[in-house]
Amino acid sequence: MYDYPSIAEYADNPSPAVPVLRLLQRFAVPSGTDARAFSPLYADDLSGLAPALVVVPTRDALADHGRRYAERLRAAGTSVRLTEYPGARHAFLTLPGMEPQAKLAQAEILEFLRATLAA
Repeated sequence: MYDYPSIAEYADNPSPAVPVLRLLQRFAVPSGTDARAFSPLYADDLSGLAPALVVVPTRDALADHGRRYAERLRAAGTSVRLTEYPGARHAFLTLPGMEPQAKLAQAEILEFLRATLAA
């Protein structure tokens, strides 16, 4: 989980991402369990899934996780659209008044859901 360039690049910017990720992992993953079992990124088989939209804020320690997940979905034959929001930070979608790209991303997500669910 921690072997991605975006983790190193944004380990402490804008917040201490790695310690927070380790803390969340301790809370979410029972002791003695492989943490990869809790992430779809590490699933053995990603075929047969519904179409996906992967939204990646580029100034995020987890940006490479999103990119890799989209690659794996595509390789498994799943329809996937990857959209990167340059300069956006983790959780930017929850801050439409502070993050300029949040409203655009929210509109993209809504459009994607409408189109996908109508199909």
